[in-house]
Amino acid sequence: MTSKSLPCTHFDTPEGRWTLASEFTTEDAANQFLPHIGRDSGADDLCLGASGTETQPVSNGSSGMKFSAASSAMASGGLMFADTSPQVSSRATSAVTASIPKSNLHMLANRPTQVSIFRVAETTAIPPAGDAGVEGVSNSSPLGSGGRGHGFRQGRSYLSKAVLGSSSGALQNLTGTPVVGTASSQSNGASVHSKGIVTKSTSTFVSRIVTNENLARWIVGDNQHSTYLMFNAPRCMAWVGLQPECSGETLARFDLVSNTPLCHDINQSTRGENRLDMVMGFVHGNIIWYDPISGKYARLNKNSGYTPAIVCVRWIPGSGSLFMVGTDDGCVMIMDRTKEDFCVPALAHSNRRLTMDAFEVAGSLKPKCNPVAFWKLGGRQVTCIAFSPDGQRVAIGSEDGGLRIVDYLNEILEDVYLSYFGGFTCCAWSEDGKYVVAGGKDDLITVWSFYDQTIVARCQGHESWVRAIAFDPVGHEDESTYRFMSVADDAKLLVWDFSLAALHRPRAPLHRVEDVHLKGYDDGPSDIVHPRLPRAAVAVLQPLVAVAIHDSPICSLQFSQDLLVTACRRGIIKVWKRPATFDLSSFI
Repeated sequence: MTSKSLPCTHFDTPEGRWTLASEFTTEDAANQFLPHIGRDSGADDLCLGASGTETQPVSNGSSGMKFSAASSAMASGGLMFADTSPQVSSRATSAVTASIPKSNLHMLANRPTQVSIFRVAETTAIPPAGDAGVEGVSNSSPLGSGGRGHGFRQGRSYLSKAVLGSSSGALQNLTGTPVVGTASSQSNGASVHSKGIVTKSTSTFVSRIVTNENLARWIVGDNQHSTYLMFNAPRCMAWVGLQPECSGETLARFDLVSNTPLCHDINQSTRGENRLDMVMGFVHGNIIWYDPISGKYARLNKNSGYTPAIVCVRWIPGSGSLFMVGTDDGCVMIMDRTKEDFCVPALAHSNRRLTMDAFEVAGSLKPKCNPVAFWKLGGRQVTCIAFSPDGQRVAIGSEDGGLRIVDYLNEILEDVYLSYFGGFTCCAWSEDGKYVVAGGKDDLITVWSFYDQTIVARCQGHESWVRAIAFDPVGHEDESTYRFMSVADDAKLLVWDFSLAALHRPRAPLHRVEDVHLKGYDDGPSDIVHPRLPRAAVAVLQPLVAVAIHDSPICSLQFSQDLLVTACRRGIIKVWKRPATFDLSSFI
C-alpha cells in the first residue's frame, strides 16, 4: 500500500496559481443542522457495503456520525447511510436491498457526490398573469402555445425580467463562527451548529426539511458577492452559502427517508431571491422538484410504475418548467414540473433490434400528464446530457459508446459520434457552440467540430475513467483558443488548451477503423453515425497541467467566474479560488 500523499493546497496554470479556499465533507456540512441525519427516534438506519452486506460501523471524527470503513469511502454513493445503531440485523439489511436490482446496487455504490455552483441572478423571472400552467414563461412565448400538448418544439421561451432589490451590507452583518471550513479543522474542533427550522413531512419519501434561520438574510442581502453550492449528502440534499472569503454556512437541508439523489440540476433561468427550482432523480425512477427558498416540493411520478433509474437531469435552457432526464434503460424524457400525473408512454417498435442511429419518438402522449416527450435511444444507460449554448440542440452520452446530437425542438437525431471504446460518462459544449467534447471509459477526451461534423482531436492524459468536463467561463486571452478542465477516477485535474492552429496534423490516412460490435445492436451503414477513427488518424492533445488534487476518485467539477469546485467519491468538496491577479471586471 502506498503512503498517503500530502494534501494539495494549490496548483499552477498559465493564468496563475489557484489556491484552496475551503474544504469540507458533505456529511459535516449537512450535519451543521440539528437534528443530525439519522437521529430520528425509533429509526434504525442501515450501513451497507457495496455488495449490500452488513458492515461494522466505527466512529468518524467529531461529527457525531458513524460510518464503516466501506461506507466512509463512498458516503455519498446513495447506499451508504449514517448508522446510529451498530446492531443491524441481516434480515433488515436484506429487506432493503431485495427491492433493488443487482445492476442498480453497483450504480448506487459508485454514484458519487454531485455539486452545483451558482449565484442568485441579478434578474428573476416573473410568472405571467393568467398563465398558471407554466410558471416563469411570458404570454408571448411559444412555449405556452398549443402544438402537441406542450409546445416545446415550437421554439424557446423568453422570460420576463425585473431587477431585484438589494439590501446592502446584509451579508457583512452576519454573525457567528462560519460553519463551513476545512475538513481537518472541523474534525479536530468542536462542531458548530446553526439553528435550523424543522418542517416535518408526512410523506413516505421525504422525511423533513430543515431551513437555516439566517436564510432570508443571505438571499435578500448583497447576494451578488455570494456563491451557493448544492450537493447530495447521505440521504439528503444540502444547500451551502459561501461569502467572498469562502466562509459560509449551510442554508437548507432536504432529508429523505431512505434515498440519496443520483443526480440533480438547478434552473439557471428562474433562480432569484424568491425562487430556486431544482429537480432530483433517484434510483427507483422517482423525480422530485424542490424549491429550498419556499420549502415546497412535489413528487412528479408517484406510483407511475416506471422504475428505471434516473441517471442524469438537465433543465431546458430558458424554460421555467421543462427539464430533460436520462434513464438507465436508454430512454430520454422531457418533463413538466407543473404536472404531477405520469402516464407510461408506449413505443411502437419497442421489440425491434437496436442500431446506433435508433431514435424512436413515442406518440399519443396525454397533454395533462408527464412526460411531454419520450425518446428511445438504445438499450444502454444514458449517462450525460448537455445543451448547446443557443439552446437548440442537446448532446446525449450513453454507455453504448455513442454521443448523440439531437435537435430536440423538432425531435430529430442529427449526428452520432462514437468513442474510441467503451461508454461515455460526461460531455460539454464550447461557449460558442462550435465544438462538443466528451470523456468516457477509454480514459480519453474527444473533441468534435459540430459544424464540420468530424472528429478534431483526442486528449490523452488521464489514467482512468473521465468523470467531468467543464469549459472555463473566463476563457483564454487568445480568442481562437479554448480552455477546459477535466477530472477522472485517477484523482487528477487536467487543464487543456485547444486550438486548431496548434494541433499536429496526423500523417496517417483517414480511413474507417473496424467498429466494435455491441451486443444487442445491429451494425450497418448510416448517414448520421460517423466512423470511429484509429489513433494514428486523429491529432493527439496533451494537457498543460496535470495535478492530483484529491486522495480518491474525483466525480464532480463546476466553474463560476472566480471559483472552481471539485468533489471526490469520499464526499470531500474543495473550493478553489482563481488567481488574484486575473482581472474579472469585464466578466461579471
